[in-house]
Parts: sequence; C-alpha cells; structure tokens
Amino acid sequence: MNSKPMAQSMKRRRPVRDILLACMLVLLLAQGLIGALSLSALNRLITDNTAERVELMARQTSNHIQTGLALGKPLGQFFGLSHLLDDLASRVPDMLGASVVLADGRVVAAVGQAPQTASLLNDLLAERGHSMGSVLPLASRTAQHRDDAGLQLALPLELAGSGITGALVLQVRPQGLGQSALLADSLEMLALTTLGAALLLLFVFRYVFPLHRLAAAGKARMAAPLLILLLAQGVYAAHTTLSFRDVWVGVTRENSRMLGEGLQRDLDRVLGYGIAPEHLRGVEQPMARLAKSFPLIRELRLRDAQGHVLVRADASGALAGSGASNADADGELIFPLRGQPDGPVLASVALILDQGLIDAGVRARIMDAVTVAVVALVAAVELLLLLTLLMDRAFSVRQQTADGEPRGLDDQSGVGQVVRPIMFGFLFALALPLSFLPIFARTLLPDGGAGQGAEFLIALPIAAEMGCGLITALLAGKLTDRRGWQTPVLAGLLVSVLGNLACAGADTLITFTLARGLVGLGYGLTWMGLQGFIVTRSPAVYRGRNMATVIAGLFAGHLSGAAVGAMLMQQLGFAAVFFIGAGLLLLPAVGVLTLMWPYRQVMVFAPTAAHTVAALRAKAKPRAALRQLLLTRDFGMLLAGCVIPFSIAQVGLLTYALPLYLESYGATAASVGRVLMLYGLFVIYVGPYMGRVTDRSPSKKAWIVAGGLIGSVGMLSLYFANGMLAAAFAVVLLALASCFAGGAQAAYMLGLDHVQDYGAAGATSVMRAADKFGQMLGPLMVGGLFASVGISGGLAVTGGIYLFATLAFLMLAPGFRQRVQPNEAPGQ
Repeated sequence: MNSKPMAQSMKRRRPVRDILLACMLVLLLAQGLIGALSLSALNRLITDNTAERVELMARQTSNHIQTGLALGKPLGQFFGLSHLLDDLASRVPDMLGASVVLADGRVVAAVGQAPQTASLLNDLLAERGHSMGSVLPLASRTAQHRDDAGLQLALPLELAGSGITGALVLQVRPQGLGQSALLADSLEMLALTTLGAALLLLFVFRYVFPLHRLAAAGKARMAAPLLILLLAQGVYAAHTTLSFRDVWVGVTRENSRMLGEGLQRDLDRVLGYGIAPEHLRGVEQPMARLAKSFPLIRELRLRDAQGHVLVRADASGALAGSGASNADADGELIFPLRGQPDGPVLASVALILDQGLIDAGVRARIMDAVTVAVVALVAAVELLLLLTLLMDRAFSVRQQTADGEPRGLDDQSGVGQVVRPIMFGFLFALALPLSFLPIFARTLLPDGGAGQGAEFLIALPIAAEMGCGLITALLAGKLTDRRGWQTPVLAGLLVSVLGNLACAGADTLITFTLARGLVGLGYGLTWMGLQGFIVTRSPAVYRGRNMATVIAGLFAGHLSGAAVGAMLMQQLGFAAVFFIGAGLLLLPAVGVLTLMWPYRQVMVFAPTAAHTVAALRAKAKPRAALRQLLLTRDFGMLLAGCVIPFSIAQVGLLTYALPLYLESYGATAASVGRVLMLYGLFVIYVGPYMGRVTDRSPSKKAWIVAGGLIGSVGMLSLYFANGMLAAAFAVVLLALASCFAGGAQAAYMLGLDHVQDYGAAGATSVMRAADKFGQMLGPLMVGGLFASVGISGGLAVTGGIYLFATLAFLMLAPGFRQRVQPNEAPGQ
C-alpha cells in the first residue's frame, strides 16, 4: 500500500483547516440564529411593554371621556378633548400623535401627528363580528398595529352603554434610547460568545486533535464542536434570560410608578383646596379603579403624615383596616402628597405590588428565553449532524483500499442520516409561514374576517394544502417505483417553490387557497420521494431507525422554521416570508444533487418472478390491486388499527384540542406552544434511538401495539386529570407512542408479502395517504365530540377509540419475526 502519496494528498487538502472552517461556519450560523431569535423576542418584549404602558396612560384619558359620555355628552360635541389630549401627550413622551374619532372615522380632536384610524376602527368593530359604522357592544380589548412607523393603538369609547361610538387613537414611536442600548448590549454579548467559541475551536483543532487522531475518531470527532457550541449558546442564553427578566421587572415597576403618579396628581389637586387627608371622602373609588386597571397592583393605601393608614383599597373596592399602624410591605411604591409644590408632606399613597404575580411574570419571561434557546439549539444540532456526515464522507474517501478505490460513501445502516439534512431544510422552508397562515388568510377577506362564516373561509387554504398533499402522496409512490426516488423529490421541490411564490403574490383568498394547494402538491411529492429513498436504499433490518431519523429531521425543521418564520413576519411582513421560503427551498435541492445523487440509479430490490407477475397485474388493474391490498388482514389492519387512529389522536389533540383545552385553564399562547414543543423534542431525539431498538427486535408488531397502548393511555388520562401538567403528560405519551410505533410500522409493513407484490414504494405512499386521511379526520371527529360530550369527554372518547383499534390490531393482524439478517443487503 502506497501511503506516501496518500499522506501528501491529505497534506495538500489541509483536512484540519477544512474541518475548522466548517465548524466555524456552523458556529456562525447557530449563533446567528439564536441571536436573531433572541433579539426578535427581546424587541417584541420591549414593544409589548411599550404598548402596555401607553395603554395604561391612554385608558386614564379614555376614562375621563367615558365619564362625560355617561353623563349624556355626545362625542361629536364633547368640549375639552384637546386639553385631555395635550395632558396625555405630556404623560407619554414618546407619543407622536393622538386623536379622538367617531365610529365612521371622522376626527373630533387631534394633537400632533394624527394617526391612521381606518384599519384600527375596523379591528375594534370586527371583534363583535359587525361591519364599520354599526353600534356595537364595548370591545373588551384594544386594537393594535405595529409597523416601521411605530405602534398604533385604539381604545373604544361607548355611548350610554349601547355600543362603540368612537375611539381614542394614539401613535407612538418604535422605541426609546434606553431600549436601543439594551439591544446593543445583547448584540455585544452575542459577538463576545461567538468570538470566544471560535478561539476555543481553533485551540482544540490545533493542539488537542492532530490529524491522525481526527481521522480515527469517527463520530466522536464532533464531540468537541458540539460541547463548544453548547457552551457558547448556554452563556448567551443565560444573558438573554437575565435581560428578559430585568426588562420585564423594570417596565412593570415603571408602569406602576406612572399610574401612581397619576393618582398622586389628582389627590394633590384635592388637598390643594385645603381639605385635610383624614376628611377625604370617596377616595377609595379612584384607588380601586387604579388597582383594577393594572392587575399587578395588589393594594393601595392612603396614609397620613405620621404613617397611619387612612384608607385601603384593592380592585374589588375598600378594604377593612383603616387606622392601623404603618407596616411596610414588599414591593411598595410611596408617593408623597403635599397639596402645594413646595409644601410639607400631608399624606402619602402606597402602591403595593403583587409579588406572586411578579414572580409568575418573571418565570414566564425566563421560559420565553429558554424556548428561544431550545429552538436555536435544535437547528444547531441539525447543522452539526450535517457536518458530521460531510466529515465522515471526507475521511471515508481518503481511507482507500489497496487498489486505490474508495471504500464507499455511507454506512448502509445509516442512510437516514443522508436524508435527514434534506428533510430538515425542506421542512424548515415550508414551515416558515405556518405561524400566520390563518392570520394572512383573514386579511384577504373583504371584511377583514368580520363576516359570517369567516372561520370556515380562513381554514380553506390549510384544508387545500392537506388535500393536495394526500393526492400526491398516493401518486408519488408509483412514480418512485417506476422513475426512481429522485423524480418526485425534485419535482416536489420545484412545485413547492412555485407555490411559495404564488402565495407571496396572492391578493385574494381564492388565489391564496390555490397557491397553498400547489405547496401541498409539492410537499406530498418530495416527502414521499424521500421516504421512497429509505425504502429502496435501506436494508430491511435498518429501515426502522432510518425512517425515525428522517422523521426527526422533519420535526426539527418544522420546530425551527415556524419560530424563524414568526420572527421574520414581525420584521418584514407576510410576502417577504414566502419569498424567503421559496429561496430556502433551493438548499434541499442542492443537498439532493450532492448528498443523495450518487444513489439515483442504484437498483436495490431484485424482484422475484412472482413479484414481477404481481407487478404486471397491478399495472394492468391498479384499482383492483389497491383494493386487494387494503382488504388484507395485515396491511389493512395496520392502516385501520394503527396508522389512522394515531393520526386522528395526534392532529385532534395537538392541532385542535390542545389550544382549546389549555385556554379553558387560562394558559397563554406561549404556554401552549411550549407544550407542543415537547412532542417535537421527543420525536427528534428519542425517536431515532427507539428506531434502533425496534430494528434489533425480531417482532415489530409488539412495538406497534406498545405505542398504541401508550398513546391511548395519554389521551384517556385527560379525563381523570386536568390542567397544564396533565396536558403535557398526554403530549409526552403521544410522542412516545410515535417513537415506539413510527419506525416499527414501516419495518412491519415492508416485510409483508402483499406489500412486496404491490410495490414497496407504492404501499408506503398508500400508508402515508392513510396518515393524511387520519389527520384530516382528526379535527372533525374531535370537534364533533367536543360539541356533544365536552372537551375532557371528547378526548377520552378519542383515546378509547384509539385503544379499541390497537387491541383489534393485536388480535386480528398477523405477527411475524424479522427474516432478514443484520448483514443482509436489501432485496436478498
């Protein structure tokens, strides 16, 4: 063996430099992602805090106007509005302008730069499902719009308790100097952690891992980059968590201080008339209104100059305990009352914050930061897996045989690792708009979603996408059998690009629905083509782990893409996200043409004469062959007893029931998202491990049944327990059911003689079509059960159906043990 030329070749190629540069690239991408997500979340937190502060100030002004309306003053003839708006401008220094408008948009009074009001009024009036200009019940929430011009806010005004007659509208500049400094501090920490990690990587690959150790390390060669990446992201995530906490606590206290100063001015004005503090009457009413307007205020106390409590009040009204001696409370803000600017302190108002609610808010902000870090880490791990694949290929090519030929590109037991980065990139691009599809669809309706049947119309684009995906899932299997896996994969990517471009240009709900249908066609083709690659390239004993690996890449892309898409939409708008998604779909195409292209013409299965005859019959009578396949006791029971029931439970719980269930217990949208993340994390990281375990097991049916039992127990548990923890427990069990049964289902199905007769890729497409059918049926079935037996009862009935189907599969479907040996090639 001539080792000298090989050593010279390796020296010329500089593998250590190449690996270092590749690790640096992954580090920059991962840090860039966590930085972008964190800064977007921090910017959103700042904007939300600004909106909350402005709303509190504006509500005081709207309360003054509301008092006049209650006394019979018509809004169009309300005197003193300009004075109220000037006072509001003095209390909100970053306000660009404000106006009071009627329900038809006519401006009654304005100060500064008059904000645009038409869309805000539409939002206020649409909350009750009526059109512009009608008299509506008072809206329970404000309307907000955010863009480059800043924050626009509208508060409804009610006439004599009958409905909305106008609104107070404000426009505030985007952010202040202090907030800009906060973002700059976060960027500085991101740069420092990235630089430190880069220097640490350079040291490791320069002095710790010389070339011969790097080549022989195998998968362990990526342990050091992974640990360094985790360290960098952990340090930055900790800094982000502290920033989130400090911002929220600081703004909460600042909002409380501004509210207290408003009450302080009102009471100072009264004391200035010479009224003694102990003779004040009815002072508990404005104190109670203030506590009611800001839930974090637990109590207010009016004290005399000696510190004795004169009046106590909370959101419900006056409290007992007047005359008690002064006792300081935690989180107390003191506002002295003088009556005259330079006079002595006559009394004071103590504003006591609810420390329990503050702590809960801090925990929520910490969870926000942790969520951002987890999403970024998922994407970073996928990048490292891609880098591991490239490094393994690089060293395997250099480890040549005595004849100078390469040993091979990839280990056949891990071909799923070849598909995983393509699947990740594909789902990352497609998942970008998932967080706002219904919102964008609503903006395309003529009445902004306020008309009758709007909920059904908004769901049409998603339904069209699912239905078209079902159609191409059926077609892609036969296309894979006849033309190879690369044909549906590349065709699906092209169709998905065109679909995203069509979404970006859609200006009506019809065109948007057609565009999403085009995206669904592309999704079905590419997804089934990639599964066809696993079916045809993976040895039978490794199909379970390889399929689980690909599904893990799918969920990783879905999890990361949805988070990044929400961030991009907030910054760039709807159309830009679709354009970016279309561009990012070129990356999986590049992956197909590089990572997977060497396998494009390999014939793996060598069909027997019997299989050939069956295939010819299937071509002659495709419908009869499909009907015969569906009526078999093995494949048919797999679909009816496992695939469809699981899909009903999965989509019925995760997509439809869980948001409604948790909302009934007061959970926020962010909390619902974190519970849903548990499902994806288990499938991403537990699924591939369970795939390897099921591959080593001779009986696949046992794992399928175990998955069904675990999943049905999770659904049934929601009937006996309730709340956030119960929902999280059910989601985790459903994820474990997917991990147990996912890979085993594919291996069980592909080992059936009827499947081999019909065609492996074609049967796989039929199974995935059944999966799509269950996903479409899930929300309809669970929604119908909710209407008849309630949320908990509906979930329990769904779990009972899932359990019954699993037991039916256990008793009726045949079981068989794996007949292929571990070293056997597929088709042998």
